[in-house]
Amino acid sequence: MYPKLLLLINFLLFALLAPAQIDQTLQKLETYHEHHVKEKIYLHVDKNDYSAGETIWFKLYCTTAPFNYLSNISKIANIELISPTNKIIKSIKIPVTIGLGIGDLNLPDTLEEGSYRIRSFSRWMQNDSTANFYERVIPVTNGRSDNVMTKSTLIKNGTENIFQINLKTIQGAPLINNNISYTLQQNNNKEKSGRLKSNENGTIALELKDDFKGGTLSLQFLSLDKRRVLKNFIIPDPNSQNSLQIFPESGEFVNNILCKTGFKTLTPTGLGKKAKITVKEENQTTIAEFETNSLGMGSIPLLLQTGKKYIATAFFEDGSSTSTSLPAVLNSGYVLTVNSALKDKIAAQFSTTDDLVNGEEIYLVAQYNGLVFHAAKQKLNAAEVLFNIPKKNLPSGVLQLTILSAQMAPLAERLVFNYNTESTLLPVSIALNKSSFTTRDKVTANLNVHYDDRDTSKVAALSASVVNLNKVDSTTDRYYSSIVSELLLKADLRGFIERPNYYFEDLTNIKINDLDNLMLIQGWRKLDWKGYENTAPTSFLPEKGLTVSGTVKKTARKAVVPNAKVTIIPTSNMLLSLDTLTDGNGRFAFDELFFADSVKFIVTGDGPKEKKRVDIIIDEPLNPSLNKSKDQPLLINDINTNLLTQLKNSQQFLGELEAAGIIQKSIRLEEVHVNRVRTTKADKNSRNLNGPGNADQVISAEDLSACTTLEQCLSGRLVGVMFRNGVPYSTRSMGLNGGSPMQIVLDGMYIEADQINMINVADIASIEVLRSIGNTAIYGMYGANGVIVITSKSGDALSSSYTPTGIVTILPKGLNVNRTFFKPQYDVTNKNELRRDLRTTIAWEPNLITSKDGKTQFEFFTSDEPGNYKIIVEGISMDGKIAHFEYLIEVKPQ
Repeated sequence: MYPKLLLLINFLLFALLAPAQIDQTLQKLETYHEHHVKEKIYLHVDKNDYSAGETIWFKLYCTTAPFNYLSNISKIANIELISPTNKIIKSIKIPVTIGLGIGDLNLPDTLEEGSYRIRSFSRWMQNDSTANFYERVIPVTNGRSDNVMTKSTLIKNGTENIFQINLKTIQGAPLINNNISYTLQQNNNKEKSGRLKSNENGTIALELKDDFKGGTLSLQFLSLDKRRVLKNFIIPDPNSQNSLQIFPESGEFVNNILCKTGFKTLTPTGLGKKAKITVKEENQTTIAEFETNSLGMGSIPLLLQTGKKYIATAFFEDGSSTSTSLPAVLNSGYVLTVNSALKDKIAAQFSTTDDLVNGEEIYLVAQYNGLVFHAAKQKLNAAEVLFNIPKKNLPSGVLQLTILSAQMAPLAERLVFNYNTESTLLPVSIALNKSSFTTRDKVTANLNVHYDDRDTSKVAALSASVVNLNKVDSTTDRYYSSIVSELLLKADLRGFIERPNYYFEDLTNIKINDLDNLMLIQGWRKLDWKGYENTAPTSFLPEKGLTVSGTVKKTARKAVVPNAKVTIIPTSNMLLSLDTLTDGNGRFAFDELFFADSVKFIVTGDGPKEKKRVDIIIDEPLNPSLNKSKDQPLLINDINTNLLTQLKNSQQFLGELEAAGIIQKSIRLEEVHVNRVRTTKADKNSRNLNGPGNADQVISAEDLSACTTLEQCLSGRLVGVMFRNGVPYSTRSMGLNGGSPMQIVLDGMYIEADQINMINVADIASIEVLRSIGNTAIYGMYGANGVIVITSKSGDALSSSYTPTGIVTILPKGLNVNRTFFKPQYDVTNKNELRRDLRTTIAWEPNLITSKDGKTQFEFFTSDEPGNYKIIVEGISMDGKIAHFEYLIEVKPQ
């Protein structure tokens, strides 16, 4: 039986027995869920770290929570690459079909080294917090245009704080007496710039003032081979120390009620740190003592009394310690204690002080984002009330338990993690074509997805990567999410989650106790049910395709134009066009478009009375805010140094690709000064669709210097062009009936031919005449009679001499065009065969679909390097089961 059907039956049964108030609350929750279905995104990338010049290959999975069915809500996904200085340096859109998408991000070989981030979201997800967007830290080295290694250190010497950086080449030679420009951006927004000079050891030192609370430092200098190098560093707060945080289970300690209490110990960088915890009554003996796990988390039940003070102390392995006072103990209140480790049920005990035992009904609601899975009621006749929640109908992942009063006021809340192996995990096995492999050997991987009789679908979408483990930093694995830990855990908890895969190292036996501590600590929050009362329509509708929208107004006025005809035409194919009419507010929209990036469009407007005397205002995209990374502790300095092995491997591999003609190396040009410049007559800012200067004739500004009007300047000077009453005609198209005027394009805007004399001659930089079919074809029907492309000197002649109406040219964000993953075939003749195969990513297969019997396969060739290769397979079945599978193969020398 479908999970949603079971939920509906349970909901109806409870509603029949429940009072009107709880029934109304459940209905509100259900309505909220229907209007706020949550999408989650996960990107399976081919590896964990990259080098400038490489490509990030990814498969996108978009699901609906909480059952992780592949989403059919959004058809477009956004992927952004965010720099170490928190700027979006690359943004692409990809199509999503039944929750699946494929794409890639090319990293220019001039990219600065550093900790980058990939962020992904759908427009529908913008209705929620940006904290729920998919995000992943990507370390990027650069050995192509940056050969400088750094080692940064924060030195505390008494009252002085010094941030010290050592600079040297990959070969180890220090950058001596190097002039370095720096910019220091402090967290309190004070910016400081200056210059430093490295000493005989290649070291610079920046003194931090007493009020410094952390920030970023940017350096710019020349390397020994005179390349311009940019470096960025995160400077921590010099006053930060190890910390201890305390989390009572229901948010508060209550007198004489046993309360499970979470503890978390952190380093100044925000990473967990193992410690021994003691809890003492002030000036008394120890009442509790335990150790945290390696992530600095642990819990222990505490029975505390009002009026007493308690202190917790964390003792770290390095001999240091830190203490903090526990929150005050309330004389009256509630505590909700949860046990989620039981096999078949979740037990929840609601405890209260005697003064709050009133005999009224209380309700427990287990829900996710408004979708109710279990509701139960009890009378508050005793200080302790027990609820049991069967697990069989609960989805895997983070759930919210709430106790409501008879008046529907929330009394206590707790997040719990539920996991059902059979309903969650999609088992995968692999069979290889041989038992052992050598270098440049062909591997055929046969995948088999195992189902049971209850599965409604036998089809799964998978992706697979194969990585040479000798060339990656395996220690970084622990910091990243798999598809399991992302969709079940990380996507539902805000803030930084350290080592999310730690809890799922064995998918058949997850760390449920550690997960419960994570819910207690990371998932702790005060009650907030106001959001469920929100019935306002969502701000962002699901994106079913690309959209071009805007408003048509009367020229130079605020008044809108209803029922105006709006036409959109791609300049790549002028024969294709779409029409629509504006609504009563002058609004128009072309929805569900699909076009590649960098496609230019012409949008024309024609009002019922105004004709072309209208202004077309195109909507700007509403981009989500760019906040500080929630994975801030993973943003580290000195990437080139920390990943030196990967950098050198990448240098060699990219060099081989370059030698084979598969890629080219970019060159970062330095600023140069020239005394004379020779240019073509066509201005570089020309909007000629063929490219500046690609015309049958070009007239420069110098050729127009002696004229007062354009007709006077051009009459008799343009080959094959005749002016009639100030209007230009092409002699090729005049014919017996005189033909039609040529199309005039001014700074990319289409204007009427009879308006040519309204343009100030002194403003013109160049004129290009297009008459031959080779030059006019790109303009489609607008080029049938020839085109005159006019480029102004400032690019704003439209505002200085004439403002065309009823037409605009736009370049909206289109869909990314995928590239092909380089995959050598050593069993056939290959023109671009590598002399040395030094690949890190051996194979990338993003589009594996199992047959009805659950089988699929892919092939790849091993490289020239022996060692252990890891195969990682991830994916989702059509009924929401999640697959994550890893397999090692050994490659021996030939």
